[in-house]
Amino acid sequence: MSTAARSGIRFADRIHAIQESPTLAVMNRAAALTASAVAVADFGPGEPDFATPRHVGEAGKRAIDQGFTKYTNASGTKALRDAIAARYNRRYDTRLATENVITGSGGKQELFNLMLALIQEGDEVIIPVPYWVSFPDQVAFAGGKPVFAQTDPENQYRPRFEDIAAVATDRTRAVIINSPNNPTGAVIAESDLARIVEWCVARDIFLIYDETYELFVYEGRHASAIAWFNQHPENVIVVNSMSKTFAMTGWRLGYAIAHKDIISMLGKIQSHSTSNPSTISQAAAVEALNGDDTEVQRMFNAYSERRAWLVPALNRIAGFCCADPDGAFYVFPDINAFFGRGPVRDSTTFASFLLDEARVAVVPGAAFGQEQGVRISYATSMERIREGVSRIEAAVRKL
Repeated sequence: MSTAARSGIRFADRIHAIQESPTLAVMNRAAALTASAVAVADFGPGEPDFATPRHVGEAGKRAIDQGFTKYTNASGTKALRDAIAARYNRRYDTRLATENVITGSGGKQELFNLMLALIQEGDEVIIPVPYWVSFPDQVAFAGGKPVFAQTDPENQYRPRFEDIAAVATDRTRAVIINSPNNPTGAVIAESDLARIVEWCVARDIFLIYDETYELFVYEGRHASAIAWFNQHPENVIVVNSMSKTFAMTGWRLGYAIAHKDIISMLGKIQSHSTSNPSTISQAAAVEALNGDDTEVQRMFNAYSERRAWLVPALNRIAGFCCADPDGAFYVFPDINAFFGRGPVRDSTTFASFLLDEARVAVVPGAAFGQEQGVRISYATSMERIREGVSRIEAAVRKL
């Protein structure tokens, strides 16, 4: 019996609809081992191993020195919202204005706010599998029902229009697409995205498009749903973050782009939850958005090099089957061949086996709705990647 149950504390039903983030659980266990002087090859974290670009950090310091430490508009400063709009207008030929943008304490907050603003009891939200871990819980917390669209491993888990349409009902309220995808790195084909957008418009439902990894695409080009915003502003919503692109995870700064009425509702929610994101983070984000992408390109080049080494190295291990990811900084190898060997029954027990036997941390595919894989982040040094792969190979030989 839990402590809460023994003490008689009664919790709201909504809290039982969600689970602790599985990725954070892996990070916590790996951190505990590290704190005990155990050398862990940690492939769990979904954050860049690079420092925030120096000029961005300096902008944050200047904000402190200049006393930029008071409340701003709950949705963020006009300077930041304009910088986001201008960057999108340059890149995608949109006509965004301040009123189309809200900033918050990470992209996760804006996704959560969107669920609270748009989803109510009985609404269904279609989510392709594998999915980012927080999507289903955010939908459930808002009273909605996550509906999962299966994707094909043979197509590297890229979402297709047919996958989405196959699970739609008259209760479908929204579709969430994450591209490049966490955990697989899959990038949706522009032709499929176009069909999904037009289908959403025809059914008068929302397309919520999470493009947190938009600048980390290795093959072809990133297809952004924002390309359809001018024509369909009431249906297309884009969420992005400073975290991955500019190595600003701890700064907690993300944003959403949507119709002004949706942005207004998100701002209303935010005004009663966190109010404005950190002023220091806002100042740093303006600097990042208005500067060039030299540091972003440096990170991209490093990820490309790591990807080029890691995928063949994993495929040389008997039992692994790993495709080249289209984007992001994750691989999602198939480990189904190990099920039934030793203590391994599924992705969770496989991840536990690697942590116990090899001191290697990976995230089980079950966290993302897909049992047959594990997520391995290569947002870490090449030295650690080589060491981790060597440990994995030695461990699975014992199975």
